[in-house]
Amino acid sequence: MKKFAWILTGIGALMIIGSVLYPLDVINKTTCLIMLLGGSGIMFVGSMIRSFSLLKK
Repeated sequence: MKKFAWILTGIGALMIIGSVLYPLDVINKTTCLIMLLGGSGIMFVGSMIRSFSLLKK
C-alpha cells in the first residue's frame, strides 16, 4: 500500500514539474492548469493513502 502511495505522489510531482513547460511555450495554459491541479490532487491522495496505511498499523 505504501509503495502505491509513493508512486502516486511521484506521478503528481512529475505532473507539477511538467507544468514548467508552459513558460517555454511547449504546452498551453489550459494544459498547464490541468497539470498543476491534477498533480496536486494526485499528490494529496498519495499522502492520504500513506497516512491511512500508517494509522492501520
